[in-house]
Amino acid sequence: MSASQTLGGPSRCGRALGPYLDKIIKNAAWRKHSHLVSSCKSALDKLDSISDDPSHVSPLFGVSQTDAEFVIKPLFLALESAYPKVVEPALECAFKLFSVGLVRGQVEVESHNSGNSSSVVFKLIDSVCKVCGIGEESIELAVLRVLLSALRSPCLLIRGDCLLLVVRTCYNVYLGGLTGTNQICAKSVLAQIILIVFARVEEDSLDIPNIKTISVSELLEIADKNLNEGSSIHFCQNFINEVMGATEGVPDVKFSQKNVATDLPNGDSEVSKTDEKVEVDEGQGKGGEASGVDSKIREDGFVLFKNICKLSMKYSSQENPDDQILLRGKILSLELLKVIMDNAGPIWRSNDRQFLILASICLCFVLYTITQEIMFLSAIKQFLCLSLLKNSALSVMAIFQLQCCIFTSLLSKYRSGLKAEIGIFFPMLILRVLENVLQPSFLQKMTVLNLLEKISHDSQIVIDIFVNYDCDVDSPNIFERIVNGLLKTALGPTPGSTTTLSPAQDITFRYESVKCLVSIIKSMGSWMDLQLRIGDSYLPKSFESDTSTENTLIASGEDGAVSDYEFHPEVNSEVSDAATLEQRRAYKIELQKGVSLFNRKPSKGIEFLINTKKIGGSPEEVATFLKKPTGLNEGMIGDYLGEREEFSLRVMHAYVDSFNFKEMDFGEAIRFFLRGFRLPGEAQKIDRIMEKFAERYCKCNPNSFTSADTAYVLAYSVIMLNTDAHNSMVKDKVCLRNLFVFVFCTHL
Repeated sequence: MSASQTLGGPSRCGRALGPYLDKIIKNAAWRKHSHLVSSCKSALDKLDSISDDPSHVSPLFGVSQTDAEFVIKPLFLALESAYPKVVEPALECAFKLFSVGLVRGQVEVESHNSGNSSSVVFKLIDSVCKVCGIGEESIELAVLRVLLSALRSPCLLIRGDCLLLVVRTCYNVYLGGLTGTNQICAKSVLAQIILIVFARVEEDSLDIPNIKTISVSELLEIADKNLNEGSSIHFCQNFINEVMGATEGVPDVKFSQKNVATDLPNGDSEVSKTDEKVEVDEGQGKGGEASGVDSKIREDGFVLFKNICKLSMKYSSQENPDDQILLRGKILSLELLKVIMDNAGPIWRSNDRQFLILASICLCFVLYTITQEIMFLSAIKQFLCLSLLKNSALSVMAIFQLQCCIFTSLLSKYRSGLKAEIGIFFPMLILRVLENVLQPSFLQKMTVLNLLEKISHDSQIVIDIFVNYDCDVDSPNIFERIVNGLLKTALGPTPGSTTTLSPAQDITFRYESVKCLVSIIKSMGSWMDLQLRIGDSYLPKSFESDTSTENTLIASGEDGAVSDYEFHPEVNSEVSDAATLEQRRAYKIELQKGVSLFNRKPSKGIEFLINTKKIGGSPEEVATFLKKPTGLNEGMIGDYLGEREEFSLRVMHAYVDSFNFKEMDFGEAIRFFLRGFRLPGEAQKIDRIMEKFAERYCKCNPNSFTSADTAYVLAYSVIMLNTDAHNSMVKDKVCLRNLFVFVFCTHL
């Protein structure tokens, strides 16, 4: 009698592996797969002789390291055979092992030389991924089933290159799946993996008992409806539900996070690259010096988010400008980003000021955690916003709709740290479509109107937009442009104008615009009613017009976010009531009036701004104003600085003296100096400006030239040469050799 029988039956691994190994033996071609059959029989004999021993540290629960590698070997051989009749039971067995939590530990990459136990699990996952190329519909589905169960297992941490390999495999099934149903399943599995990974990122834990199950019908709302083959959506939903429910009963074999993180060492070699349809960047992010499962989970979330953003920014090559595979991959990436943003929680909303305050309170305990939170907000700015920017020029309707959905999430949940970015995307995505009254795309404009109606029901968003943009002198008037755009759309095309709209489309636009306007008015009224009811009829004072707070909005309407004024105790005593807010708005309107006048007649504009006390009357204060990005025309700034009048000359001198050219190369200094304005066309004005520049440069770098006159001649010559080279109106180009000889001789 065997040891296992003495103990009351075979081990858990034996009960899981045995039936499938028997099935592989029955389905194998004996002559062709003799080695596989022999391996299966040897594994069955081994399983019959072992019993559960939880003290073993190995990739299989209760089995020693050596025995685990031995009994899993038949699965490798079956998968490598590419023979469907033995591949299918091998995949079923792998699904069983992952779903009941018998495979445990941490797996990243394969280690060929170290005998690393994690390499066994990686080899199994890698073999599963490779069998997609067999070309069998049922095998594709089985692979997706195994990969999702492996990611879902609370006993296994798949990370690093192995995680990216799983994602890439699902991408490829989606792009090249044999049926529409398989492609929908692949997309659903990817979305579910995203939910799992980022739910763990939020909790900083491997064990999340109640992970949301993806809704397949909602996932297909924007794209891939044509893939539905009758009952595909119902089939795929059941497919996801089955895999997500298969982990029930696992808790009795779960291990502590410490064990999962430290029992099995990581492999350290590179994943072997295969010829894939989609390439995922496999570079690892650096999450800090802290170690353990928690930091690794968040590090992997960051790397995965970055890679999905990069996939969403891929463009067609010149050889294949209409690459539909690449377009579908881009749309899928944006859909996954939408899933992340719709379900992301507080970790994405932290900002730098939280970090500074909390770190100063308890540096040793919160520094790393808060740094990670800033890392995710930075990832939104660095990768997601760049993706939105690069895809904004595309005319594909599905991409535009997804961008609007992602933008809505950013505005609704994460606006506390994205003021500058939202200020850019609102005009670029929303307002340009809204303000196109005569020849808009019907679907695009309806998408924008639906978006505006959605956000107009949130009174805090409406107030935040008005306070933090229209009442901020350094920001665009977003609220004003929204209302004006809706009003123009509600009035319709002017009589006699040429429009592409049909009467039915025009009526639809008018109706939706009026609905939005009514919702905005109701939201503002509701917000004021709330302030009056709670006896708190003030707004938190918004940020000043300095760069240190340019990326912060009032966030009092965001779940889990901290209001702007909570970071500034000194501001709480200076509450801003409606009258103060009205003054700020009036100040901005008058300032913009002065800027508009300056852009027509610079001297008149400066005079108006000084008289209305928008800027000080000294040359230094005017020079400071000219250096600010307040909408001033760069050409007009140059014209004003080159004027002969006494005050303009003093302003020009103050403007130039505000620069520090110390230790700058001469050419670099000229570029640095000219980045804020354009030189006027009149030679005398250029002469005055460059003469002062040369004087300032020599003062900052006393040993650079023999005299300021030499620097002036060189500077003026550089400007002449640049004008001749790039101005198409200049017919007779300056001889470069003669110019250099002249400058060289003058310098000597």
